[in-house]
Amino acid sequence: MKNKKGFTLVEIAISVSLLSLVMVFMIKFVSIIRTDEDSISLETDMLLTKSIVSKTINEDIKDESGITSISCANNKCTISLKSGKNKTLEITDEGTTLLYKDITNNKIEFTRKLPNNYVFSLNKEETNYLYIIEINIDSHPEYNVEIVDKKS
Repeated sequence: MKNKKGFTLVEIAISVSLLSLVMVFMIKFVSIIRTDEDSISLETDMLLTKSIVSKTINEDIKDESGITSISCANNKCTISLKSGKNKTLEITDEGTTLLYKDITNNKIEFTRKLPNNYVFSLNKEETNYLYIIEINIDSHPEYNVEIVDKKS
């Protein structure tokens, strides 16, 4: 009678092969989860930026009784408010930062770091009744911000 106290070479080879196969699938799964996590984080950051920009500027417009004029050039918009204050909204640092500044009092209202790998731009539209500033994100129009005020 033989004494069997170990594994054969075939059993070990099969076990290592199965373990390797499980590890490959686990690494792929973790990679997919990581990509989804990064995407959700970016989406949350863009929505938060949109909310902060919209809330801050629209509150200023309301508190200062509206806009008298808007001029935009080279990713910088100057907003003249009815109270006499002037504010700028600009994309600085080669498109990586959004800056909102009270130029009358030389005070920065907020800065927001913008996500990399996206192109942001500022546009102004005017109708007979409205002033509109748009912060456009080239590949994600769902995150565009519009600041609107009624012309008097």
